[in-house]
Amino acid sequence: MDQINALKGYGKVTHLELQLEDQLPPPSKPNFKIPNHKSLRLTIAISAVVLTTLLIGLIIAASIYNSTGKKSPNSADAINIVCNVTRYPNSCFTSIISLNSSPEPDPELILKLSLQVSLNELSNLSRSLKTLTANGGGEALKDCESQIEDAISLVNDSTAEMGSGAGEKTLTESKIGNIQTWMSSAMTDQESCLDGLEEMDSTSFREVKTRMRKSNEYVSNCLAIVANIHVILEKFEMPLH
Repeated sequence: MDQINALKGYGKVTHLELQLEDQLPPPSKPNFKIPNHKSLRLTIAISAVVLTTLLIGLIIAASIYNSTGKKSPNSADAINIVCNVTRYPNSCFTSIISLNSSPEPDPELILKLSLQVSLNELSNLSRSLKTLTANGGGEALKDCESQIEDAISLVNDSTAEMGSGAGEKTLTESKIGNIQTWMSSAMTDQESCLDGLEEMDSTSFREVKTRMRKSNEYVSNCLAIVANIHVILEKFEMPLH
């Protein structure tokens, strides 16, 4: 085309060349459209809806996973699990939960707290027996008082056994065996106290039995926890530490 124009300028264009020029198609225009503001706003709105839907889907999926996935027990759950091995799970839970300050589940700490609860209640019982003895309770009551003092000493020994120095485990097989033996003896002391009062037909028998109910339950709970400590630790997937 440029060549034809050039020839025109020199007056040398033939009739055939002019026909060829008339047959050439017109130059094509670019085939694209500039989006107007309305379509641009629509595109942005659709993208925002899709993104919001995806975010909601992710939140729902995370929620479902959290509700169905395996969840570690908190400290209250842990106390429930431990106390379920005892004969008195309700008194076990209510006596320990108020003393527990650790947010993490720790069966060995729960055993320590159970020992502390037993010691506190036996000390209360001992004070009551001293008052009864001072008011002329007889020899059987004096023997009972002595047996409860022995039980207190055994629980103290058990609590001290769970103490650990630098690099020492809180519980070992040897410690578990000692605590189990001592807590069993503490149970026997309480039973012997009541048996002696009943045999002597002491007027204090029923009162002492009533006052001993809590300490008897708490010592029984300790004994059950330490006797089942391996099973309990397996439930928490924890080693002795």
